[in-house]
Amino acid sequence: SDPPFPHAYYGEGLMLRELDAGSAARVLELTGPGAPMMTVVQLNHLGGALTSPPPVDNAVPHREAGFLLRLLAMTAGTDVAAARDLFSKAAAETAPHGLGRALNFSFGGGDRTGGLHGPGTRERLAGLVSRHDPASLFGGAYGAGGDAG
Repeated sequence: SDPPFPHAYYGEGLMLRELDAGSAARVLELTGPGAPMMTVVQLNHLGGALTSPPPVDNAVPHREAGFLLRLLAMTAGTDVAAARDLFSKAAAETAPHGLGRALNFSFGGGDRTGGLHGPGTRERLAGLVSRHDPASLFGGAYGAGGDAG
């Protein structure tokens, strides 16, 4: 359960086509009791209507994902760089199945925009930004106006 006081988290969301038992076991080994920090691991099964292409292009990426792997660490007493390192190792374990990152569950600033959208969507969004928001006022930390992958 959550602590009864305000606290901050750092997290990552990995969109996976599938997840085999070996990769899942290695992620749990990395994030389990021997991990350098307490890590919440959540695996969501995806599919159904989410996989259907919309009638009009939108910014929802990685619709073909079968799973969303969410990793979360409290930042109090934890070095964010250490959390990033741990989450990168977990991402490496699932890389054969990886499609990208989940925008809603990927923390950090605009320095980590890689994998949030596929190339086609990223290019389309960048075109919309250049046409309708050239100053990138509405982009936020994960704005689509840049050339990050």
